[in-house]
Amino acid sequence: MRRFSLSLSTLICGATLLQAASRPNIVLVLADDLGYGDLACFGAKDLRTPNLDRFAREGLKLTSCYAAHANCSPSRAALMTGRTPTRVGVRNWIPEDSPVHLRRSEITIATLLKRAGYSTCHSGKWHLNGGLTRADQPQPGDHGFEHWFSAQNNALPNHHNPDNFVRNGKPVGKLEGYSGHLVVDEAVRWLDAGRDKAKPFFLYLCFHEPHEPIATDPKYSAMYPSPDPSYSAHHGNITQMDDAFGRLMGALDRQGLRENTFVLFTSDNGPAITPMHPHGSVGPLRDKKGALYEGGIRVPGIVRWPGRTKAGSVSDEPVSGVDFLPTACAVAGIQPPRDRVLDGASFLPVLAGNSMARTTPLYWHFNKAAGDPKVALRLGDWKILATLDKPP
Repeated sequence: MRRFSLSLSTLICGATLLQAASRPNIVLVLADDLGYGDLACFGAKDLRTPNLDRFAREGLKLTSCYAAHANCSPSRAALMTGRTPTRVGVRNWIPEDSPVHLRRSEITIATLLKRAGYSTCHSGKWHLNGGLTRADQPQPGDHGFEHWFSAQNNALPNHHNPDNFVRNGKPVGKLEGYSGHLVVDEAVRWLDAGRDKAKPFFLYLCFHEPHEPIATDPKYSAMYPSPDPSYSAHHGNITQMDDAFGRLMGALDRQGLRENTFVLFTSDNGPAITPMHPHGSVGPLRDKKGALYEGGIRVPGIVRWPGRTKAGSVSDEPVSGVDFLPTACAVAGIQPPRDRVLDGASFLPVLAGNSMARTTPLYWHFNKAAGDPKVALRLGDWKILATLDKPP
């Protein structure tokens, strides 16, 4: 009888592993300060982004894709939680050594997927706490990532040979290379040898490109000759990121993972367009990073999930960063949290050419926005903007 029980247990365990392994893998790739008009496939005439252009031809281009906030940390908090940044208390970008962080009580998509049997990895910019070696603040590992190779905010001193990355709680010291390729190198190593291949996986890869301080490999900046070196550096930086993205997609293909992997590429907010690097583009939109007009929050979005997305398709259905958690839950076949308010909705219907069942309008609130408006709502084709003036 004891022998029979052991065999039955083994069969059940094996069936569970088989079920987990058949679940889709999920990859979220996030650019940093990439504007709506900063990719050739979104209309840029002076930029070379062949890998992302190919990715768009293979999948679904989202032309009304929104970041959940107009700058870095709040946007990332919404991606991880499915909740507006105001609700989770991350209302502006988080400086190094700040006490602000994504609370331990928040449930991230990485935590949900890990509980559901996924291997999980973060590689790149984190920006959801004040320091990656602080014991008093939750780290990526506390928010569901089994393996993490992260920078608190920017790659420092810049994208070239950064010295501020931390791997699983331990500083790694000075690295050789450019940030975009370094974070892809780490992800590829994890895909090759670091993950449990009996499980599906969730990879959250965050580029630093093209956020300042920019450093670009000369082979990319040379592709954009100009008397203005900041032009060559900025545009080359985007092509550098595109090349690194292509290497990541190549790794998925090499391991035979393309067909069973949901991949979303997007950006955390609109382009910075600063005096140092005034070359980011919002295309036909208004304003830039930090503003609640379209240029500050509408960003490139591309989804590829073979068999579920039609190659070369386009949707203008409004989707947002707050929608990623419920969408990833739907992809994985798990329930979103029911003990808290979620502000997003699954955009899986959009993959089939349908509208989303959205009951809560998309909402942005940024007290520190440059000028007005400070609040915005969008539902369907309508968007309303508001100031925060006191009543008379």
